[in-house]
Amino acid sequence: MGRTAVLMLLLLVAATDAQVFSVPLDANSTFSWTVNYATETVSVEVHSPATHKDLWVAVGFSDYGELEGADLCVLWRDWRGRTHFQDTWVAKDGRLSVDSQQDCLGFRHVQKHDVIKFTFTRRFDTCDPQQQDYILEEGTTHIVWARGRGPLFRLEGLDVPETAQSHGFQRAQLLKNLAPSSPHPPDTWHHDVTNSDVHVPDDDTTYWCRVHRLPAALRTKHHVVQYEATITPGNEALVHHIEVFHCEAPPHEDVPAYEGPCEGPERPPATRVCKRVLAAWAMGALPFSYPEEAGLPIGGLDFNPYVMLEVHYNNPERRADWVDSSGVRLYLTPTLRLFDGGVMELGLEYTEKMAIPPKQPAFVLSGYCITECTAVAVPTEGILIFGSQLHTHLTGIRVFTRHIRDGRELPELNRDNHYSPHFQEIRPLKRQVRLLPVGRTVHWARTGHL
Repeated sequence: MGRTAVLMLLLLVAATDAQVFSVPLDANSTFSWTVNYATETVSVEVHSPATHKDLWVAVGFSDYGELEGADLCVLWRDWRGRTHFQDTWVAKDGRLSVDSQQDCLGFRHVQKHDVIKFTFTRRFDTCDPQQQDYILEEGTTHIVWARGRGPLFRLEGLDVPETAQSHGFQRAQLLKNLAPSSPHPPDTWHHDVTNSDVHVPDDDTTYWCRVHRLPAALRTKHHVVQYEATITPGNEALVHHIEVFHCEAPPHEDVPAYEGPCEGPERPPATRVCKRVLAAWAMGALPFSYPEEAGLPIGGLDFNPYVMLEVHYNNPERRADWVDSSGVRLYLTPTLRLFDGGVMELGLEYTEKMAIPPKQPAFVLSGYCITECTAVAVPTEGILIFGSQLHTHLTGIRVFTRHIRDGRELPELNRDNHYSPHFQEIRPLKRQVRLLPVGRTVHWARTGHL
């Protein structure tokens, strides 16, 4: 394959001026994509190590990252050295079935040195007559991948769990909000809330917390107009998600220093006040920008100057050599915007009355923010909701927020049918929603076994 073809592949989406998003599948593979809402398609480019000249690579989607039931596009080579790309699905026994309707479209590939790169296009909803294709929806998508050695005689009947040399999944929000960010005022500056050379434990999952004191410049009130992750180069596959919490203590009260596991026995109880979310980022997320008329208030004489960083490290290989200084960059301005942005929390109390009865395969919990509450807390002209973070603890699998006004249900604020508590981010809404004092919201969550 010539040089022109290689360049075409690498510039597949750049030539369209589309926003390109990317997540690591593992330490050596990446999944990049663009979204076209006009054609209701995603264009995908995968880079995978070619550890064997006849390697087969499968990439696709499933409900919660499991191989069983996954919808996969598979690149493979036969005994004659011919390359194939087929739309398949995984049966309950782990074996592949080739789909009667091929919906992995526009396939191109190139292999150079020890890397294979391929692209394809996929419709949000393929209307597959066998109903084996995954429908790409708003919310979280679990990207499933596997690779193994070939050549293969045929793809039909391949036992994926048995023959794959490696496999896994990654979570991402595929159907991103493509709206441009609002411009920053000229006096905008940034402050990084990061870890400092953390030697990440060789556990598969670690939550690491660090208390920070904000700089003296924030003794005067500022607005946060944007935040983004700052990831240590090379650690993109390690850092799963990050949150920054404000310590809700009196303004002149010191919060004790702490750096270590978030649930470690040495964590001072006084740091438990660090729980109001200021920023939340998850792997694959874009920078979060506030609308140009609003900013998140931070600082001032009545604002406690301490925040706590929480970083979730995902280390399935249990490597002991990771060193990380990742965190969040806050973009701040002393030029206050027209409105203070705020966080409205709704849902359930953390009490025993919310306990799930034993032996339930699934259970629904609903929290209500009723008119008697909104009539007191919301001004007459209402408030504009421009972002949403859905949240449950470890058993949550589906969450959405309903909006009701004068007894009539309006469009939902947010929904995630494939929710994971390990993938939480504040997502900008594709349309702003006005909540009036006469309205109410319902936060609905389903828990259960996957």
